[in-house]
Amino acid sequence: MNYVGNFKSWITDKLIHHLQTHSGDLRNVWQPERWHGHPELNKYRELARPGYGNGRSIFHQFNKLSPDMQGFEIVLPELPTIRKHVFWWFVKLNPGEIQAMHIDPHLVEVVNPVRYTMYLQDYIPGHIFLYEDFLSANYKMGDVYEWSDPMLAHGCANISFEPRYTLQITMHD
Repeated sequence: MNYVGNFKSWITDKLIHHLQTHSGDLRNVWQPERWHGHPELNKYRELARPGYGNGRSIFHQFNKLSPDMQGFEIVLPELPTIRKHVFWWFVKLNPGEIQAMHIDPHLVEVVNPVRYTMYLQDYIPGHIFLYEDFLSANYKMGDVYEWSDPMLAHGCANISFEPRYTLQITMHD
């Protein structure tokens, strides 16, 4: 993970209030219909089946197609590396919610991917993000990190008492 800079001025009170007061799209942690067709995806699908295959583990995602985002305008911050195709989504993890270690299926067959994470709040003990062997902590609201390799395993969890909010941006040619 490479620190890009702080974009706190991009985060508005309106955005944070919107994420706090809406649920977004509820996503199952275990998504076997998406985790297939590539050896790494197949591996994580089977690793996650015993613990997460029951469908009870969820997280909240907001993107431009989410009903909760309709009418809410998002103009992404200017980042150092831009690609032709840009996708963004917010992740809301309530206390006790997780995303198991995985690789992202939407990046398996794309050319020249780049991935960013923006933290939408200061670090709170119990907000966990693990990227290969990097454990993210002590970040500030607005800190942006570029992933050194978007295809590395990663996962996150919220074992605190407050929701965790991030913006994820993926780009590729």
